[in-house]
Amino acid sequence: MGNEFGHPERVEFPMPSNNFSFSLANRRWDLLANEGLHRNLFTFDKDLMKLDENERILARALPSIHHVNDNSMVIAYMRGPLLFIFNFHPTDSYEGYRIGVEEAGEYQLVLNTDEIKYGGQGLMKDDQYSRTTISQRSDGLRNCLEVPLASRTAQVYKLSRILRI
Repeated sequence: MGNEFGHPERVEFPMPSNNFSFSLANRRWDLLANEGLHRNLFTFDKDLMKLDENERILARALPSIHHVNDNSMVIAYMRGPLLFIFNFHPTDSYEGYRIGVEEAGEYQLVLNTDEIKYGGQGLMKDDQYSRTTISQRSDGLRNCLEVPLASRTAQVYKLSRILRI
């Protein structure tokens, strides 16, 4: 995903048979000129890289996968203070899907692939971007979040405030 931006329009690199010409190895940066799929993917790619830059995701310990549901096609894992949730179901969206978390508190949605700017449907409303845990065991953890999950989307939540009970 995103590889097409720097990929040559035609794979013919400079060599003796084309007199060492670069004319057929042009990069496809023109794909970003039009609104649509490629611009949306580029925006998502930039925001994902910014999230890693700010949160140092890849430098953290390995992810702790704690939710895998074959029927709903949802996977969730923690990496530091970040909760990653993926809904791979091609058609089913969920209103109040429960995901376990150890730390009670408020979780702020920091990345949502369903946003319009990424080419999504924009089903989540602004008031749904902050979630407070429920004191109920789920996925073997002490607390859980109820989150809306549109089909074929991913969300990243960050623990923004710890609640002591």
